[in-house]
Amino acid sequence: MTYNELFELAQNKGFNNIQVTEETKKENSIYLINKKIEDYTDCEKTTYTVKAEKDGKTEQIYTEYLDESIVDLLLEKILETESKYEDTYLDINKNNTIDEEVNIDIKEELELLKNLNYAKEKYEKVQSLETAYSDTYTKTRIVNNKGVDIATSSRNYELYVEASAKENDKIATYSESTLSSNKKEINIKRIVENALTLATLGTKKKRLENKKYNIVLNNKVASFILNELQKMLSAEAVHQKKTCLENKKYEKVFSNKLTIVEEPLNKKYPGYTIFDKEGTNTINKILIENGTIKNYLYDIKEAIIDKVESTGNKYNGIGTRNMFIVPGKKSLEELFNEMQDGIYITNYLGSMGSSINISSGNISFQVFGYIIENGKLVSGFEPAVITTSIFELFSNIEDIGNDLKFSTRTVASPSLYIKEISISGE
Repeated sequence: MTYNELFELAQNKGFNNIQVTEETKKENSIYLINKKIEDYTDCEKTTYTVKAEKDGKTEQIYTEYLDESIVDLLLEKILETESKYEDTYLDINKNNTIDEEVNIDIKEELELLKNLNYAKEKYEKVQSLETAYSDTYTKTRIVNNKGVDIATSSRNYELYVEASAKENDKIATYSESTLSSNKKEINIKRIVENALTLATLGTKKKRLENKKYNIVLNNKVASFILNELQKMLSAEAVHQKKTCLENKKYEKVFSNKLTIVEEPLNKKYPGYTIFDKEGTNTINKILIENGTIKNYLYDIKEAIIDKVESTGNKYNGIGTRNMFIVPGKKSLEELFNEMQDGIYITNYLGSMGSSINISSGNISFQVFGYIIENGKLVSGFEPAVITTSIFELFSNIEDIGNDLKFSTRTVASPSLYIKEISISGE
């Protein structure tokens, strides 16, 4: 069924507006264990989100196909709902359809991963090395019955590495994920060597005392926390009084060293997009400047409540693309030297064991990583628990690294050197 046929059918059944968001993803990926291929994927998939308005009410459906039944389902949902929410629809003056051929090819990376050479005697404790690489092209297109036909696209390359090592009964793993819009920025050999080195070092573990430590959060853990901060900045959370940052706009609540921006229009980063899922044009913006909150994140619905313009942050709920902590000038090693003694946190327990309460700002979750003495990594530490708050954590920033790295399209962070944070090792 063509879009025009779908629109005509909907209008014949009494719909005033109908709009389709089409997302097409082409992906080529490879997964290896100890340099042997375990899985290979070459796929293309298109999905649709259809929203329509009738009698002043809007409903939407997520689907993998388009036919007459979609209009019937929308009609059924409209008749059943008592909600009078009126959505907005794009105007006819928007047209910029992308029509391009994309060649997805990872043969070069596959050969490199299959033929990785590293000194086995140096990593004799390593039991397994898992690697995965993907090349993904994503195109989002919005079409409606008002004549709108717009599209935006991005292409990203991702490398995942996980190394496991064992000494006596001590098992350690280290994993790292890198996402980039520029494949040349992904240094596969360096990333693999780093994973092997840190997995090996992690087999030597010490138990931490219960006290306050100076810490360095690596970009993975810092990004995890930043992802929760993104939720705290949502206008929806503000309106529902579910965020500890309610009524904090234009207040200084964090360290003056902390500046956070969102740059969806920056092609250097993997979350590049010229509009959000509602078709609102995205804008580069400062969210937190020198510790002061400058902006909340809006979609159309929440913007209407505050009588402001949408900030172009509607994705799956209110979210971001290319939101990151502005990096500093020092390398990770220079942060270690500056700190001298403390701990380097490189991982956290998954969602079941993680707790960042966006209403209170309290933080408590299990962490893993390494002990630093005299500016050097000397061993791993037994699993420990970090207990702090978003306010303490981001107010105690001493320095920020230059190693900004994305592992998702939404948020990213460089490494953060933070003073005096409570860690419980027993």
